[in-house]
Amino acid sequence: MFSDCVFWVKGDMIEVNGQEFMLGELSASCLNITPKEYEEIYGLYQSAELILDKEFGEKSAQWAMDMIGNWDKAEFDADKLPNEPGLEYTPPGKEEWQRLNDTLLKLCGMILRHKIFQVLADPKYVEMLEQFNIISDDMLTSETWKGYVETAHILDPIINDIYDFNKTIYYFVTDNIMHLKKCDPENYAAAYYDFITAPNAYKKIANPINDPYMSYSFTDNLDMNLIPMETAEGSGEYIIAEYYHAERLQSLLKVDFFKGLMVGHQIRRCLNCNSFFIVNGGYKTKYCDMPSPENPNRTCNQMAFAKKKPKEKNADNPKYQSYQRCIARLTKSCQRGAVTEAEKRTLLAKAEALYHTAMTSPEFTNEEFEQQLNSASLYKLCGIAPPKKGRPGKKNDK
Repeated sequence: MFSDCVFWVKGDMIEVNGQEFMLGELSASCLNITPKEYEEIYGLYQSAELILDKEFGEKSAQWAMDMIGNWDKAEFDADKLPNEPGLEYTPPGKEEWQRLNDTLLKLCGMILRHKIFQVLADPKYVEMLEQFNIISDDMLTSETWKGYVETAHILDPIINDIYDFNKTIYYFVTDNIMHLKKCDPENYAAAYYDFITAPNAYKKIANPINDPYMSYSFTDNLDMNLIPMETAEGSGEYIIAEYYHAERLQSLLKVDFFKGLMVGHQIRRCLNCNSFFIVNGGYKTKYCDMPSPENPNRTCNQMAFAKKKPKEKNADNPKYQSYQRCIARLTKSCQRGAVTEAEKRTLLAKAEALYHTAMTSPEFTNEEFEQQLNSASLYKLCGIAPPKKGRPGKKNDK
């Protein structure tokens, strides 16, 4: 599983393990681990820890009691205090170990449903667990158990970081980002400042006071290099890419999320399916383009369009906004004489047909629909020559 990671930030993209994603996309994937799902993940790991730490826990408890017993002696002599016990790796019985291994495999299966862990996970981790599907007598050695315990504990900081990031950023997105009047990088940064400095911030930010052993950190230890490289192999175009090495999942998620905000990639929560999704371009859309739980053949955006009047209820829909901009553009072109009334009617009819298709079928993303409605594409589809830029010159009456 994830223990440390190297990744690249290239403009508005992040590259992890050779795969590129929009900045913010992996953070949204992590946020889509629901509280109910996380509760099950956390519960499974806690039950696993009872076996993993059983021997050490008993010895530590006795050591602590001995320390307390010696603490209030009249003549305090630190050299005579009992030494802290070392961790003795005594394997449990076969049945208990088998139950532990099944629990960890189930836990990994739940985590690997989400894109971010499909990208980050080391396949050797699951392969190691699968080797213990059947516990044999020759496995019951202290060395084998020691290696197993140390490997299994890699999950501990990962599970904590999911909670720390998800709880904190959930409130930031739902209470701040989604209520902005203007969505742009400057307002995202100001919203984050307001979020972390608010009097009730401690209620929304994961911290050890409210949640023991949990903490959303404001400082991350990262190795970072700035490296000039091609945008793509053989492209001849260069950028200064940022190379990172992170030891904690939380660090990677925060780089992905906040750098995403600074290039205009906001994460919003769909009001239909409650999933988190990326919006690029400052739209304040309330619905995502993912399959709707009610009808997987339609997206949440399309279900919202089918249920509500477009003009009154879908004003925040990116496709509706693109369609309205297209109408305004064509009207203005006709007013200045760049297109005739007949050409305008043809173009508007085509735009309306494209809009209906985009809203009732999963064929186009918001960006693809915007591209279809731009002047060059729309005029070409209608067989009309695009007007030249600028106001047409006055005709000579002579």
